[in-house]
Amino acid sequence: MSSQRGNACRTRPQKHKNRTVFKNDLHDKTPLQKRLNSLHVSEVCQHCKDVIEWKIKYKKYKALSQPKICTKCQQRNVRKAYHVLCKDCALQARVCAKCLKSAEDVEIELPAPSPQEQVKLKAEMEKLIKSFPERKRRAFLRYMEKGKKQTDETNSVSIIEGKEKILKMPHSRDELLQKIEQMKLEAINENDDDDDDDDDDDDDDDFVTDNDSSRSEY
Repeated sequence: MSSQRGNACRTRPQKHKNRTVFKNDLHDKTPLQKRLNSLHVSEVCQHCKDVIEWKIKYKKYKALSQPKICTKCQQRNVRKAYHVLCKDCALQARVCAKCLKSAEDVEIELPAPSPQEQVKLKAEMEKLIKSFPERKRRAFLRYMEKGKKQTDETNSVSIIEGKEKILKMPHSRDELLQKIEQMKLEAINENDDDDDDDDDDDDDDDFVTDNDSSRSEY
């Protein structure tokens, strides 16, 4: 950029260019860094999530040495860095735990379910799909176990290779219920199509019998 007044446009390219992406665990193989790279940022809005993930990616994340005081319940329940509300208060108030924006204005990232909650959710879903045919029941269980993919850019190898780490997150209860309703609608449509095909076959049979009877009269 030139020092000339009003000249805010630089024509030359960037002088120093990185050939590879910064890798935060290249020289740091500690359990803390591995835990940070696998950390699921939740209870925050998308903007705050991007900010925290950027801090993790470039080793700017400062973990808490002890729990902080929640600004709502005034208890030392805040165990995640950069959060001002604890998990329970944030979920109860339906706000971002970092910037305090309401869920009506921004989309809040929900926390990942615990193993006990996953077992309970699986039992509930199996009870709901009990009336499904075997083929659809197995398809739903595969969909549930597969989870949804989430791209993690914190462990990218290089810009040239373009490799990204894919994390699998379990589906939420609302997503599973929506999938069940979708499969029910598909089953209803298939039954309607089968009924229409049966009606067409009956009409064809009636037409054939009418032709045979007319031929016999001649």
